Amino acid sequence: MLGERLGAAFTTSVATDAHATHATAVIVGLDADVAIGAVRGRAVIVAPDVAHRASCPGPAVTFTFDPELLPRIAGLARATGTRALESRVAEAVRAEAASLSRPAVLRGAGGAVATLLDRGGSARIDRRVARVVESLREGELDRADLVAARLSPAHLRALFVRDIGVPIRTYALWRRLLHALARIGPCDYTTAAHAAGFADLAHFSRTCRRMLGYAPSQLQARLVTR
Repeated sequence: MLGERLGAAFTTSVATDAHATHATAVIVGLDADVAIGAVRGRAVIVAPDVAHRASCPGPAVTFTFDPELLPRIAGLARATGTRALESRVAEAVRAEAASLSRPAVLRGAGGAVATLLDRGGSARIDRRVARVVESLREGELDRADLVAARLSPAHLRALFVRDIGVPIRTYALWRRLLHALARIGPCDYTTAAHAAGFADLAHFSRTCRRMLGYAPSQLQARLVTR
C-alpha cells in the first residue's frame, strides 16, 4: 500500500539488502524481533536516508512516512531515546495482528503509528527548495523551476541537500520509484517501469534494491494477501 504520506506492507519476513530509503521507516516484528545491524527490538525506527540492512525471521509490518510531509516523525527518528515509543508502536500494531492482511486495518494501524510518533523536531525547508520538491512530486524538474527559484543550479543543489538530505537527482529517482511501484498490479513490471520513466526493467529493479532493499518481484513475493 502506497500513499503520499504513508506506505505500508505486511510481509511474511524481512531480509533486505543494504539500502537507504528516503522515508522514515518503522518495522514491527509480530512474532520475533527486528534487527537493524546491532539494534534489535519488536519495533525499530530508521531515520530517512540511513544505509542499513533489516531482518526479521517472521511476519512483519513496515511503515514508511514521507519526511517532507511528516517532518516531525523524521525529526524524532533522527533523535535518540525512542525505545519507549518503539515499545508502544509494537503494542499498537500487534494488537491488530489477526487482521493486518486487510488493507483498511493496515492503513488504520499506520495512522495510529503516525499519531504516536508525530512529536519530533521540525526542520524548516527553504521555500525555494520546497517549490522544487513540489515540482518533483508532480514529475520531472525542468528549466522553468530553476529559473523560478532564482538561484544558480549549484546554489540550489547545495540548499536541496541541506534541507532534504539527498541530491536533487536522488530525490527525483525516489519519486520515480514510488510512481513505478504504485503502477504494479494494473501493469506488469516492465510497463510500470517505463510509465514511471525508467530506461528499462533492470534500472527499475536496481533502484528498488538500492532504495528499498528488494527487487520488485522479491518485495511482492513477501507480501501477505488475503
